Amino acid sequence: MLNLTQSSSVASRYQSRESIFNISNRAPPILSSDRRSDVRDEMYAALGRIGCAHILLKHGRVVEVSPTGRAILERRCGSALDTRSLSGAVRELVKCAGVEVPAGSMAWLATSSREGITSLVNQIANVWSDDTCAIVLLDLDARPEPSPRTLQRLFGLTTAEIHVAIELARGGNLLDIARSQHLSRTTIRSHLASLFVKTQTRRQVELVSLLGRIALIP
Repeated sequence: MLNLTQSSSVASRYQSRESIFNISNRAPPILSSDRRSDVRDEMYAALGRIGCAHILLKHGRVVEVSPTGRAILERRCGSALDTRSLSGAVRELVKCAGVEVPAGSMAWLATSSREGITSLVNQIANVWSDDTCAIVLLDLDARPEPSPRTLQRLFGLTTAEIHVAIELARGGNLLDIARSQHLSRTTIRSHLASLFVKTQTRRQVELVSLLGRIALIP
């Protein structure tokens, strides 16, 4: 359960010395290149947990792809992709959607390997002034799942409870989870009961919905 009793002590410990009048004029902190890379990786991971990816292209060649984007493309092709074959996979993806992604534009595509569909959801022209174009890819087959760190910090879950919560978010049922973790049904049901108490939910569908909503939290 989320512990709010310590909020006042935590707030006082980190109380800002700046007033509301000068805080908006303060220069933003400059992140080091390593820290920027860490922030980017955290953002990619958070977006990946909800099945969202991005691909950047220049002159028809992939210059950047998030890990989730690569995973989606490789799942569609059924094999690992190198830099050259990535560009071909993206062209095939766009062709399946029946659209063009001209230079300077950004397109949102929804795809499902299970259903064999790829569709254009939205497109904006003149996003960039150069030859860059971008594709935001949403995997309709993905099930949003939270990070273990978020579950531990937000609800105080144990390691065993975290495993059960993530498997439920992925669409697993209690029997399969018990088998995969070599646990009895009684133990799994005990973990589920504890999850209900700690997350203040009452039904499994409500719990899974909550887990999906917090999937974007690092």
